[in-house]
Amino acid sequence: MPGYKNFKNDYRRRAEQDNVFVNPKSTNESKISEERRNRLIAWCTFYRRNIQIFVKHYFGIKLYPYQAFWLYWMSQSDSFVAICSRASAKTWLLAVFACARAVLYPNSEIVVVSSTKSQAGLIVDKIKMMRGDHPNLAREISNIVTNLNLRQVEFHNGSIIKVVASRESSRGNACVCML
Repeated sequence: MPGYKNFKNDYRRRAEQDNVFVNPKSTNESKISEERRNRLIAWCTFYRRNIQIFVKHYFGIKLYPYQAFWLYWMSQSDSFVAICSRASAKTWLLAVFACARAVLYPNSEIVVVSSTKSQAGLIVDKIKMMRGDHPNLAREISNIVTNLNLRQVEFHNGSIIKVVASRESSRGNACVCML
């Protein structure tokens, strides 16, 4: 016979978990001082304007000078074209940019478009590899789905990176597009 001693509601169940994104929040927004709020806004603005520094500081990813240059211009311009040879880390850099953009801009939807889903899915594979090497990136990612029908990365802040093929059926996925 079930008893009330063993009953746990969602609040009590989540309080026992180690995941800080699922734990109940004990702080209230009104408890944050005005000075701290202004510093937080200043740092967010700085990192959004200098995404290459955010990648170095928060993710702990070491970048070559050309990669930092590319990340800066990808974040500043509406369209970015890079003509480069094989093995110049194009896919890896797009994966880094997509993750940084998803973390810095909550509830954003990033769509990776390519001629085939498997080709665009390489970015999700790169993110899975980076997650193991960089703990702050792993902490931001809530779920990675890789199957035949769906490839996407979900973040705790509500952002999502989706992979679609460039076909007529993909027309409803108009968001921040890459690749």
